[in-house]
Amino acid sequence: MATNIYLSLGGNLGNTLEIFKNVYPILEKKIGPILQFSSIYQTKAWGNTNQADFLNQVLELLTELPPQELIAELLAIESELGRVRKQQWEARIIDLDILFYGDQIVQESNLQIPHPFLPQRKFVLIPLAEIASAFIHPVLKKNMSTIESECPDSSEVTKLSL
Repeated sequence: MATNIYLSLGGNLGNTLEIFKNVYPILEKKIGPILQFSSIYQTKAWGNTNQADFLNQVLELLTELPPQELIAELLAIESELGRVRKQQWEARIIDLDILFYGDQIVQESNLQIPHPFLPQRKFVLIPLAEIASAFIHPVLKKNMSTIESECPDSSEVTKLSL
């Protein structure tokens, strides 16, 4: 059975806009059709701030993959595009995170859905609220617009005009 999912894309190494454009057909082939694209936003690095600004975007897709297969495919896509994981919050070519998998809650050692840090990160909440403002967080029982308005993150998130 197909499930609506929300993924975040991020990156700050190489030509991130080009990398995003290249990942869309890969996601559609391996994950499922893209239903919605948010705008692309630029933000200062989060966590490790001594690096280039990030570009971020949120996509809504339809997938038939169960959550564990989905995360395995996303990690494989990241590797295929050249991502090497060395440390947390490092510069990266591409970061693909599962924000929501329908209204499911997954708590496993290698996977937590909804994404546990989503309520604290404006760089994800702003593009997510742009395409899914009414979506209800299955744990917090609030919609994305409300969670965004309550977010304690004060970092600047700038919408790119492309």
